[in-house]
Amino acid sequence: MIKRRTHFKSKILLSQGFTLIEIIIGLVLSTLAISLVATAIFPLMTRSVEPLFQIRAAEIAQSILDDVMSRRYDETTPQGGAPICSLATVPCTAISSLGVDAGESHRGTFDDVDDYHRFCNADNDIEDVFGDNLSTGGFTPGYSFRMCVGYDGNYNGVINQAAEQNAKLITVTVTPPMQASPVVISVYRANY
Repeated sequence: MIKRRTHFKSKILLSQGFTLIEIIIGLVLSTLAISLVATAIFPLMTRSVEPLFQIRAAEIAQSILDDVMSRRYDETTPQGGAPICSLATVPCTAISSLGVDAGESHRGTFDDVDDYHRFCNADNDIEDVFGDNLSTGGFTPGYSFRMCVGYDGNYNGVINQAAEQNAKLITVTVTPPMQASPVVISVYRANY
């Protein structure tokens, strides 16, 4: 009788556990489940950073616009804004002459709004008012900007209309790093 009980217990012990095939199938199914979850979550993590890039791009654009709007309207406009340049009095800067003037090498030396038109032709690194590049490190790595200035006195969005010199349209485009969408901000600077 004792031998039978021992034999019965050893049969029970041998029938417990998983076979090798069951373990392999379990591993394959768990690997598939993990890979499906990973492909669903990882793209969401990269897109979750985009709003941060765009907020920083909007802050950079606003900072650049604050600097531009602190300058006088035109090279021929005296400090204080009066008398305004016009076709009847002192002519405003010609459309072909928009951009930097002699002796203006960086934003710290710019004295009027259209000097910033120098940044229109290509993407530029973010720089401070002294011309030091800020895009290589610090707050703005990988960001670039473009700024275009032109006459748009009738406020229709079409720039460089020769007869419409009572306002300038200033458009700043800041491009964040990676695949985030660029931020575009446009403002008008009136001749006053």
